Formats: sequence, structure tokens, C-alpha cells
Amino acid sequence: MKFFDPHIHCYSRTTDDYERMSLAGVQAVVEPSFWLGSERCYPETYFDYFLHILGFEPKRAKEYGIEHYSCVAMNPKEANNLKIAHQVIDGLPEFLRHERCLAVGEVGFDQITDAEEEIMRRQLHLAKELNMLVMVHTPHRNKKAGTERTIKVLKEVGLDPDQVLIDHNNLETIDLSVAYGGWSAMTIYPTKVSPELAIEIFDKYGTERMLINSAADWGPSNPLNIVKTALEMRKKNYKEDVIQQLVWDNPIRFYSQSGKLHLGGWVKEQQG
Repeated sequence: MKFFDPHIHCYSRTTDDYERMSLAGVQAVVEPSFWLGSERCYPETYFDYFLHILGFEPKRAKEYGIEHYSCVAMNPKEANNLKIAHQVIDGLPEFLRHERCLAVGEVGFDQITDAEEEIMRRQLHLAKELNMLVMVHTPHRNKKAGTERTIKVLKEVGLDPDQVLIDHNNLETIDLSVAYGGWSAMTIYPTKVSPELAIEIFDKYGTERMLINSAADWGPSNPLNIVKTALEMRKKNYKEDVIQQLVWDNPIRFYSQSGKLHLGGWVKEQQG
């Protein structure tokens, strides 16, 4: 079985992780821009980071047979420093046009402040102007209220829901995400969603337009969590073609809309 992890922070992972992922069948990943664990003081440090995930990480992943792509954005966790955030967004178009950048992301809320909404709106307008996909970060606290506010902004900006992936859903938000009409993702992570809870959601909503990811980063995460979820789905008697749709076909269907995803015949097959 082939696996596509549509949200993982390889910047924080070792080459041993790449080897484990490859041996388990992970053949493609997407790395969204995220917080690096400490506050950045200059716009240029963001630009260096964007260059790293767009240039160096694909080379590192390729050594293990994995295709690596990225999303680029001003992450909501750092969006409250408006002076730096706006300077970063001023420089985004160059990176968004990169052949390895599939979407604007992660954007959304962290503390659910007006400053975060200002930065989110500006990036959503940029995505609309450039006809780009969007990956949305739903907040870890006050998640339902933050997701409702996020969807309100998405609708006001006028984005096509088919080009929007709302991530980090759980039982509080999945109904809101599904009702929005875009793509819904869940993160299999100790503090987010377990494989068992994800399956409970699939039992109710199905797997159409659903994605799962590991979001593996600096925390107690595991880059093999989508593989583990597939195993749990087998135990629950999910058919192999349904599991394959979830962990491979669906990420391709979403990200191939960018026109930049190249995974051999798979993309052509999914588009056809």
C-alpha cells in the first residue's frame, strides 16, 4: 500500500525518520510552514526557512524514495507580530510560485485574535489572486469557535471550497468542516486525534474528501501514524480500496489541483 502524508514537518525530523517512512510505504509528503519552536525576530529568517523546505528537504527526502512538497505561509502562531508578519507576506509571492509549493498554508487562528484574522485574510486574498490552494490550521483551544470564525472568513473572501483543506479537525469541528464543503483533514497525534477516534469519524462521515496526517514535529509525534491508522482500519474491516483512497488517492486529488504535483501516472489517473 502507498501512503501520502499531506501534513508533516520534516524540518524537525531525522534521516532515520525518512528511512522508517520509506520502509513503511510513505512515498509522498507535504510540509506546511510552521512555528520553529522559538520566536523569529526578522522577516529574512522566514525566507531562509522557506528556501530550506522548498529546496533542501526535497533532496533529503528523495534519497529515501520520497517526493517532498511544501505549503508556504505566515503561520498563525506567529501572526500577532503584525510588523514582521506583513513584511513576510510582502515577500511570499516569490515562494508561492516555486515549483514545489502546492498551497498557501498553514493559515488560520491560534489564539483567535484580530491580528491573526488580519494576517489570515491577507493571505487568503493572495491565494485567491494567484489561484492557489489553501491549507487551514484550526486552533488548538476554543477550536469550535475558532473554526466557525475561520469558515466565516473563508466565505467572505470568496474562496472555492474545493480548493480549501481544513486541517486538525476533531469531534468538535468535523461537522462544521464537512458542511463547509471543502476537504477535511484530521491529525493523528497524541494531543489531537487517535486512530480509534478517526475511525469513529469515518464510520459516521465516510472517507470521501477526507485526509489524515501525522503533523509530526518537535512534539511527541510519530511520522508513521497514518500507517498505524491504516492498520487499525483493517482491524475494523475497512476494505483495502477505501483505505488506499484515504491515505493516497485523496491527497493526490486535492493537491493535484495546484498543477505542480508530479507523482508519475498516479496524478494523471486521479485527474482522469
